Amino acid sequence: KMKHSRRLTKLAKQARSRSFTVCKPRTNSNGLNIQSVSVAPRQYHTTRSSFADKDTVIDAELPDTDFTASQTSTPTPQAPATSTEDVETVTGSADKHEFKAETRRLLEIVARSLYTDKEVFIRELISNASDALSKVNYRQLTNQGVEPSSAELEISIQTDEKRDLLIIQDFGIGMTKQELVENIGTIAHSGTKQFFKQMENSKEQDLATLIGQFGVGFYSVFVVAKQVRLYTKSAVPGSPGYCWVSDGHGSYQIYEADNVQRGTKIVIELDNEAKEFAKPQNVENIIKKHSNFVGFPIRLNGEKLNTLRPLWQVSRDSITEEEHKKFYQFLSHSYDSPIYHLHFAADAPLSIRSVFYVPEQHSEKYGMGRMEPGVNLFSKKILVKSKIKELLPDWLRFIKGVVDCEDIPLHLSREHLQDTELIKRLGGVLTGRILRMFRDESRKDPKKYLKFWREFNQFFKEGICTDAKWKEELGQLIRFDSSSLESEAELTSLDEYIARAKPTQNEIYYLCAPSKQIALMSPYYEVFKKKGYEVLFLYASIDDFVMSTLGEYSGKKLTSIESSDVSDDVKKEDEANTKDDSTSKKELKGEDLTEFLKWMKTTLGEKVSVVKTTNRLESFPAVIEDHESANMRKMMKYIDPTKMPKLPRQRLDINPKHPIILRLDELRRTQSPLAGWVADQVFDDALIAVGLMDDPRAMLPRLNQILEAALTGASKSSSSSSSSSSSNTESSSSTNNNNSEAGKEKKSEALEADVVV
Repeated sequence: KMKHSRRLTKLAKQARSRSFTVCKPRTNSNGLNIQSVSVAPRQYHTTRSSFADKDTVIDAELPDTDFTASQTSTPTPQAPATSTEDVETVTGSADKHEFKAETRRLLEIVARSLYTDKEVFIRELISNASDALSKVNYRQLTNQGVEPSSAELEISIQTDEKRDLLIIQDFGIGMTKQELVENIGTIAHSGTKQFFKQMENSKEQDLATLIGQFGVGFYSVFVVAKQVRLYTKSAVPGSPGYCWVSDGHGSYQIYEADNVQRGTKIVIELDNEAKEFAKPQNVENIIKKHSNFVGFPIRLNGEKLNTLRPLWQVSRDSITEEEHKKFYQFLSHSYDSPIYHLHFAADAPLSIRSVFYVPEQHSEKYGMGRMEPGVNLFSKKILVKSKIKELLPDWLRFIKGVVDCEDIPLHLSREHLQDTELIKRLGGVLTGRILRMFRDESRKDPKKYLKFWREFNQFFKEGICTDAKWKEELGQLIRFDSSSLESEAELTSLDEYIARAKPTQNEIYYLCAPSKQIALMSPYYEVFKKKGYEVLFLYASIDDFVMSTLGEYSGKKLTSIESSDVSDDVKKEDEANTKDDSTSKKELKGEDLTEFLKWMKTTLGEKVSVVKTTNRLESFPAVIEDHESANMRKMMKYIDPTKMPKLPRQRLDINPKHPIILRLDELRRTQSPLAGWVADQVFDDALIAVGLMDDPRAMLPRLNQILEAALTGASKSSSSSSSSSSSNTESSSSTNNNNSEAGKEKKSEALEADVVV
């Protein structure tokens, strides 16, 4: 470099009265390619093409006092150009700095290992640009001196696919040389954090929108860059411009530069594995994902991207329904309209601002798999974590929305959360508020809520079964059909059921059935219908688990009418009515009943554990009591049919007044095989009534035998009747001789036919 300077000096002294050009390419000590040297009296300049083909560089100051480097006058500030060519000119000698060994290693860790996704570097640089604009805006509002600029307070981003360049520029606070060394040359030194300290006593401006904290965001650029050039000029009036250059491998250079606009411009030369970040569409998607709500306009190749307002930050009264619709569609990537929306703010346990939306429908019902959480976590309008699982419980995954927390504890990369317990508390506050919204809406507009319930009821039921913390609140929101409702379009809540219940009723009765028609025909329901007790009808498979998990509601026990836990009120009332009409109906009693129960248990064998009587039945001969959940058994069958457990022994309750039981008792005394077939069929009918019959096809051989016996008995009975009619013309003596045998045969055949009927 010195030899080259002395040669230039010698040639210049020989031509003080004239100018000439020396054309011989050389490379200076800074690695800059010098293409030509023009010498004139007392001034010189060089042109090089290291950064861009059209950049003008003054490479070094001459040691000879007769000559000085020419200075370009400060240009008039201009609006941001759309070209990716550098308009800035570097002046002066390079001020080279070497990172220390441990600092170099730290830089490598920050740049290569801190962030999980390459695209985050765009978020970090935009956040820095937003902070810079906030700072210069603060200076303007507080009447501090600011370097004039014709550019607006915005963030300009340009892409160049041909040259693999990405340029991010702001027109904010900029940096002096000292700030450049401290903020960019020093890892983990946050200029924003330092600015906070300087202004912490200021009451003139709310600085809550400033984002930076850790001082490492800028270095994320080296995840994708092979070289970075940073042009900056401080907003302090009269400040010079500078160019900072580094490849992120241990050193950086600082040059003075001319034609630099106020603010900071970062020119990123992308490496071969990051060329996708030079494509406008990719950059646009990343900006809309991470930085769409920063407080300043973002322009990509001249087009403004962030057109939506951050609705969670503005007053709820100033937001129109159309804005809510557009914002919801942006969050959910859908085209429908939200059923409900909630604008919520709280100051404890953290200061939060949020907005939530309930869509019209969900995708899980179409078999498209389990949905991901729909809430995104922001901090100061910058995305921290999308589809965050820690905030809301999984059963609220259909909710779409944004939660913004300014002082939430973040990991260094701002991609992860640190205080898990605090996040749980925050999630508890949000969950409670969302459930309260649903409760209020259900009371305000029941029809609209029923529309929501029919679409999303499975999520609330899932919450009751999996999240004990919220089951009481969710119990207020569930809806079911009821025996007291005439219209199929109506559903009732547990609170409404309690309001209609009898004063002495301490249970909420329910019945699981495939449909209302089957529920009304259930043998378990007829006594409740007779006594005037309302019963909830549950049609979904999961409803059985919902009720057993909920256990009780408002101090009243949830009881299946298929169990033996039916209240004493029902039983006592039934027993009282039984005494009134005990003389009007035939009934198995005493020793006959004891023998029949013993015979029934022997005939059914291992199928039953207990056979006893019940006074709950009228039109049915028998029921199964305290059986296992039919829905659980079906679920186990779906999971693995080969490991389906054997049906356990059942408790069979019989109706001693039913005609089938009465005539079966007569038939068993004849030791007819038909008695055993009928006993098995009575038991299987009881299994079918509760949904425990695994495969009804097993009954077909027995049914055919019973039908054959019934038809045979009916045919013989008909023939016997015809013979009796024709015998009236014969002698009475012949009739008397055959009377004994014909009477026995007729009695047996009629009994068989009656039992089948």
